[in-house]
Amino acid sequence: MKFVPTLHNLSNGTTVILDPMDIETVSIKIYFRTGSRDETPDIYGITHFCEHMLVKGTKKFPSRKDLKDYIESKGGVFNASTSNISLQLYGRIVAENINDLLLVFSDMLQNSLFDENKIEIERGVILDELRRGQGNNSRKFNDFIDTNLLGFSAYRTLGSDKNIKFFTRVQLLNWLHARLSAKNCVIGISGRIDDKTTLLNTLESLFNFLPHQDVSINREYKYTPMCKFLAEPSLKNVWVNILFPYIRLDTYDNMYPNLAELKFRKYLVQELNEVVRQQNGLVYGLRMTGYGDEYNGIRAIDTETSSSNIEQAIALIAKTSYRIYNHDKISELVLQRFYNNNKLLDADFLETATRRCDILVGHYADYEKLYNFQQIQEIDKSITVEDVIKYSCGFFDGPMSIMTFGANFDADLKQIWIDNFK
Repeated sequence: MKFVPTLHNLSNGTTVILDPMDIETVSIKIYFRTGSRDETPDIYGITHFCEHMLVKGTKKFPSRKDLKDYIESKGGVFNASTSNISLQLYGRIVAENINDLLLVFSDMLQNSLFDENKIEIERGVILDELRRGQGNNSRKFNDFIDTNLLGFSAYRTLGSDKNIKFFTRVQLLNWLHARLSAKNCVIGISGRIDDKTTLLNTLESLFNFLPHQDVSINREYKYTPMCKFLAEPSLKNVWVNILFPYIRLDTYDNMYPNLAELKFRKYLVQELNEVVRQQNGLVYGLRMTGYGDEYNGIRAIDTETSSSNIEQAIALIAKTSYRIYNHDKISELVLQRFYNNNKLLDADFLETATRRCDILVGHYADYEKLYNFQQIQEIDKSITVEDVIKYSCGFFDGPMSIMTFGANFDADLKQIWIDNFK
């Protein structure tokens, strides 16, 4: 499958990425670099509320049902989402009807009604979404970590009960108009593109309404290391995150060292699963995850186990981590296996329009560079054992945190780590 995306700019400055594929559909993403991190506590949840209202009806399609029926009749689907860093509209449609989906997205961004009655209805929906989030144990743990280690409010994306109840139509529209700009917008299209020139002209006519205004981004980041436990008596297991700050910023210039470090993390997780799960049966699974934003953050060894096993599990994780970090370093054989395995992931990427669109848009939003698949492949192939060792140096040197959630236990996990990381 060929991969020759091209980068374009509309006259107002909107970035467009076109990614032709030999398939019968197109995937579209409209991405704005604004999210819940840009909100202040008195308006936490406002971007998310706006996202809900964008799909509740326009002048041309007065209800969500009208929008949905129209796009489905054209062989398509659509949705919207909000995150810490973005507001997105996205969808997929048969290629001959691409203009219909683009028209609907343009209409949503320009002419959404923000009808007072529907705002009141949506309050109840979002409050229910908030309650569901507060009752979700995985979300509870993530919020616990964000709030304590990074100083983020647990209510930052969904909003607080108070904020959701008191947002007004004027507030919502003013926020949306202030945050949507050609300067922070990336439009990605992957799939069957018959005529790029015609498509660009269509995009020009549909999205030239976006203003060319500066939109600030909040990059405030603070990591406060600690060891803290949140009890949840209903759980039989203890969820554990052992966390360390990024070695270096996730910037374009740091791509090579960060990809080399990724090999170390993959090898570490592989060995931890072998020892802690396969050989000792203490956990169901173990993974590496992270918190923060696209520039700064913390890496976490993430697992769960019973309170009776937690001391042994932490001790084994520490011993194995020390061994992999200092002695049994990654080998050429393992590196080659990772490279061969990545060929399957590469095929998944090349063969899936939605995945290509997501990565192209996300990469540009993060780095303001067009994603170069061939370059990434070459980097991946060129990474040596010496590179992995060099660029993973310092992984465990930063201030450690251990965050736990669930069943009660009686153990000093930090001391267990210190005693066994040797």
